[in-house]
Amino acid sequence: MKSVFLCVATVMISVLLIPLGALKSETAVIKTSAKPETAETLTVKKAAKVYESFKVLIIKTQKIETVSAKDYLFGCVASEMPLSYSDEALKAQTVAAYTYACRKKQTSKNEYDLTDSPDTDQCYTPKADLLKKWGLDAESNSKRLDEIIDSVYGRVLTYDGSLALTCYHAISSGKTEDCENVWGKKLPYLISVDSSYDKLSENYLTTLTVTADEVKEKLSGLKNAEGEAENWFSSPVTTDALTVKSITFCNKTLTGFEIQKAFGLKSACFEVSYFEGNFTFTVKGSGHGVGMSQNGANYMAKQGSHFDEILLHYYPNCKIAE
Repeated sequence: MKSVFLCVATVMISVLLIPLGALKSETAVIKTSAKPETAETLTVKKAAKVYESFKVLIIKTQKIETVSAKDYLFGCVASEMPLSYSDEALKAQTVAAYTYACRKKQTSKNEYDLTDSPDTDQCYTPKADLLKKWGLDAESNSKRLDEIIDSVYGRVLTYDGSLALTCYHAISSGKTEDCENVWGKKLPYLISVDSSYDKLSENYLTTLTVTADEVKEKLSGLKNAEGEAENWFSSPVTTDALTVKSITFCNKTLTGFEIQKAFGLKSACFEVSYFEGNFTFTVKGSGHGVGMSQNGANYMAKQGSHFDEILLHYYPNCKIAE
């Protein structure tokens, strides 16, 4: 058996790797939200400003709804993080989500401030839909979430007087990624930090096994396969956080992002091995790896960390403003 080990930070693609709803397990979502639309939005310099409402484009109906900030946070936090998570983790998520939404509203050039889709922004589900979904738990869930939101409402993360770009993801590979390695521009608060707690998550590792023919088909748009399958992949060139900068497939250099997207993996941090005609991808974590790890935030909360300690760990060099 021949193995090639790869670890890739997820790219700014529609895989953003957290689904539109929170899982019921002790892992955060499968598709991760909160990413910049373009590289240019990474370095916005405007005085921090908070808002009491947001205009949200509902992708399914293509209608714009004006939602109060608290109702937006209710629908966003409940969609982005499992309510099984600790209160302090949910508070950290609330501040990150509010900061992200305020920044998007401040910089939007559209008729709306942000969408309800993780493909471009953050997940959002209307409160009425959540209450219906929760059934008998609606009253207790609503009361708890309202109290969590009220306890931190108005707080935002800032860097150098501007709203921070508070990207987050479900589960890291054990260390978060520097945004420069994912989106091409450096920010002093979206840098790699330790998140080794993520390795303890029951959903830290997932696997996908595909045949050599499937690999050939999925990568055909990038390069036609040739030669013995066991020799198709080379060893990758990686960053310090093990993000793949480049990898060759049948002598053509591809980015790690291209490999990740082609196979639709939960994250792009993985190992791939070959044995008897099959390739197995062993995937670590879920999401693009930049900013706050939601699973890591929950672990820190369980260890006694408050929401502000969680936020300042994952967004170093930032300040929490009210």
